[in-house]
Amino acid sequence: MRCFVAAALLVGAIICPREAEALDCAVPGSWSFEAADGIETPAEKQRQDKEARAALARLELTPIIFRGRLASARYLSDLRKTNVPFSLLVFDHVEVLKGRLPETSIDRMAFVIKQEWCDDSCGDRQAAEGWPREAIIVGAHPNEFADQLKAKDSTSEQGIYEGRIDAVLGMCSGGPLSEGELRLLNASDDETARLKREYLPRRRN
Repeated sequence: MRCFVAAALLVGAIICPREAEALDCAVPGSWSFEAADGIETPAEKQRQDKEARAALARLELTPIIFRGRLASARYLSDLRKTNVPFSLLVFDHVEVLKGRLPETSIDRMAFVIKQEWCDDSCGDRQAAEGWPREAIIVGAHPNEFADQLKAKDSTSEQGIYEGRIDAVLGMCSGGPLSEGELRLLNASDDETARLKREYLPRRRN
């Protein structure tokens, strides 16, 4: 599954978990953009525009975007036995803003499998930790498990969940949208066209 490919990068960290403090993700937000020729704007405005352009790139590569409230969350993996825990997040009052969630259109719920990084400092933290109580907008990816109704641990290949899976969140992809992404989600077509026209991917030497 593409969004879980990052797990392969964790081999060294899994072998020596106490030396691993965090996961470095090569996400689209780290892409560099530069002003097109002839664009003359103050340095601070260019900085803001470049950040907005990177956020726009993330949005365009996010196939599913929905608004919903986290109703429940639980870990499917034992935090004491894995560096790559999976959790099941269930959202209600869901409104799909981009992409398709067929079953969600019937009951306005979304069952999402989340993969994350965790070292020995995670302890007994809760799966819902860090998720706000109020409704939020989330970017996700389609369910691409070989069996659409079964989730497997990416390292052990053992089954950890069987049931409805509407979408997935990888360690380096998906999750709550940032403030900048939310602004762009509601931006006019003219503004997004301007960012694409005036800020181009940085040329590599």
